[in-house]
Amino acid sequence: MSSLSIQLLISLILLNFFAFQSVIAHDDTSDTSSAGCSSAQLPNGMRTDELTLVTINITDSRLSQSVIERHFYVRVPGTNDNLHSTDTTAKKSLMVFFHGFTGTPVEVSSLFEYNIMARQQDVIMIYPEGISDFFDENGTQETGLRSWNALGTADNSQSGCFDLGYQCAFASCAELNQCNNCTFATCHDDVLFVEKIIEWAFANLCVDTSKVFVSGESNGGIMTYELVTKYPNPFTAFIVVYGSPMQGYLNFSNPDIVGKSLLHIHGLSDTTVPFNGTLNELNLLFTPVPEVVAEYARIQSCSNQSIEFQTPFDTVNQFDCIEYPNCRSGVYVVLCTYNGGHSYPPMIEEATYYFLNNVTGALDKDSKMNLKSSAFIVYTLCMVLFYIM
Repeated sequence: MSSLSIQLLISLILLNFFAFQSVIAHDDTSDTSSAGCSSAQLPNGMRTDELTLVTINITDSRLSQSVIERHFYVRVPGTNDNLHSTDTTAKKSLMVFFHGFTGTPVEVSSLFEYNIMARQQDVIMIYPEGISDFFDENGTQETGLRSWNALGTADNSQSGCFDLGYQCAFASCAELNQCNNCTFATCHDDVLFVEKIIEWAFANLCVDTSKVFVSGESNGGIMTYELVTKYPNPFTAFIVVYGSPMQGYLNFSNPDIVGKSLLHIHGLSDTTVPFNGTLNELNLLFTPVPEVVAEYARIQSCSNQSIEFQTPFDTVNQFDCIEYPNCRSGVYVVLCTYNGGHSYPPMIEEATYYFLNNVTGALDKDSKMNLKSSAFIVYTLCMVLFYIM
């Protein structure tokens, strides 16, 4: 082999290597960095691996008390070398997680393993707090009834329910005249609340704006679908856990949901949000889950016939998944069921990150693919050089 040929092969190898380096460098310096990446420190004394309360004011001109204080909790993952750091220069993914009806951010943060998984995956967790403006018949405020205004929960006159007896018990619903006997949640503008949370996160934290996810359980799962309907833009994927729109409120008409993946996880024996949309224990009707997921798949131009979808969790609580394949929008639409009711099975957190990592590739698939393809090309060129010499 001539020295010129050897030089040519070496040049190709080096070019491929530097091309690979430029791909990784581009990934680190892309325009998906939020404004918060310009600051070297976390805001307001916040430290990594600590759950921090953040308070913001929301202005809703519909209400007489137009400015209201709202709360959410933030946990930025640290590292083994620097567990409690104030540094914020490393760009991270972001997940927003909604608690269920009467739940709290601190509860879901401590009971579930999202913090552990998020630390492993370098994901910032945000836990918003629902508002409780419910007053009993004596006029006493029930501060523990935190809820989300989402897809019929605050005004479900179309749901066919049979009178919960909550007529105008929520102050916001009474003022807005948006309540009926089936209302079971606040009428505050929770989509606006989420918009302000995202604005705060992008301004104050170093977020990869192309990797923002949202999830929630029960009423929080319904709130996740509310964002699918009204505010899908910031999110890459939606993960819903035993929540479904009220009957008559399913609405996937927003064109901005095209190109965003969905994972829905639901217990087959759930009596609070029944899987098949039957009347629940409080005489409420929800949209059947298979109908919700199939409609989402239709919007994403997926095959209309689902297929079996295997996961590493198939032996846990009869965890069983299906997928609507070949989505023209390039996303994944997956429905997983388990043998259980309206309570968290043990694999939810793992299934969430399995979906984001190994299925959609929303967290790190691109980097892996670049690494594998580049390594393969370099290896092939080296083998050619070895044999022809």
